Amino acid sequence: MNRFALAPAIFALALVTPNANANIDQLKGLLGDKKADSTVTSSSLTEMATSAASAIDLSSLVATVSDTLNVSETQSEGGIASIMNYVQGNLSSGDYAELANSIPGIDGLLENVPSLSSDKAASSSSSLSGLLNKASEYSSTLKSVNDLKQQFEALGLSTDMIASFATQISSYLNVNADEETQALFKSGLDNLLTAL
Repeated sequence: MNRFALAPAIFALALVTPNANANIDQLKGLLGDKKADSTVTSSSLTEMATSAASAIDLSSLVATVSDTLNVSETQSEGGIASIMNYVQGNLSSGDYAELANSIPGIDGLLENVPSLSSDKAASSSSSLSGLLNKASEYSSTLKSVNDLKQQFEALGLSTDMIASFATQISSYLNVNADEETQALFKSGLDNLLTAL
């Protein structure tokens, strides 16, 4: 692999990590500066990537979603938590653990998922919701989608906003997370947007 092709990515990582001077020296070593420490290993590159991936700040995500979608911070937290809860339900425990390790504080955020009571599900006002409730008894996928819709309703949000929340979270992760975290999130979304 051409060392110059890696330069922009490594340079970006070098700037966002706490040991930027050491990383810049390693970058110089990769680019051929004989005076610099040229002992860059794949593990040190992995460490730099991990440091960059830990740039995920849930409070920033909550504020961004709140501002962009014009919802309260409480609704933003609850909506993000509900989407992440859906993602968790669609990933293996190992994949979710990896995702949770990549997004500091996600398990704490999941405490903001609105609880659903069976009374609320049973007293749904629209006949379409009633049919979805009944169908969800037979399909785990429909149950997950139905639960997500009810969580959004419990937050005072339209179920039409689920796609907007998912898009905002995905956009945030595209900028602030590594490719593996992005892929895990998208995998956890499964076919949500087509099921809505």
